Amino acid sequence: MIFLTGWIAFLLYAFFLAPQGSSGYLQQLMKMDEPDPLLLMVFSFLGIYPLVFVALLIGEDRSRLPLWPFLLGMFVLGAFALMPYFFLSKTREMKRGRIPDWFVKVFHTRFFIFVLMAVTAALLWHGLVSGDGQAYWRAFQTSNFVHVMTMDFVVLTLLSIFVIYWKERRNGRANQRHWFGAIPIFGALVYLLQLKKEE
Repeated sequence: MIFLTGWIAFLLYAFFLAPQGSSGYLQQLMKMDEPDPLLLMVFSFLGIYPLVFVALLIGEDRSRLPLWPFLLGMFVLGAFALMPYFFLSKTREMKRGRIPDWFVKVFHTRFFIFVLMAVTAALLWHGLVSGDGQAYWRAFQTSNFVHVMTMDFVVLTLLSIFVIYWKERRNGRANQRHWFGAIPIFGALVYLLQLKKEE
């Protein structure tokens, strides 16, 4: 019920409470027409976050409802696509996941994790050093796209806290590592590296 309520609230917020202007920011990003580095950073993070969630969840596809369509949907709809899984799926019902082990291992390799870390660090540096915070704030206040994109990033960060907690509980581990998810992208990647050390 918490996820259902949160998903509906997020939808209502995006459609009715977020600013309704467009201001051409999406076109700037799609055409790479000199977008503000901060805008490019957050937009790119929304492309990295789905890969992070794939790495976190790909080995957990054991419920009656397949997980992989929700993960694929994240590349277009972000948190809007993933949240429904947690109120539509059932508890564990299969001993083995649907995804082949070899495919799961691809997303759990240190190489994959370090590539995501390096790309994220480069985008973060470029955005913070070259970006215009005031311009981003104006865009957040006037553009529906930038506003919803930013809120989606925040929701995905909160969702990563829950997903780590859910993954730990599902696999019989009881600790406080879910707070790693509070550090956007990097926290979840560090958590995955810790799991690699424990294998």
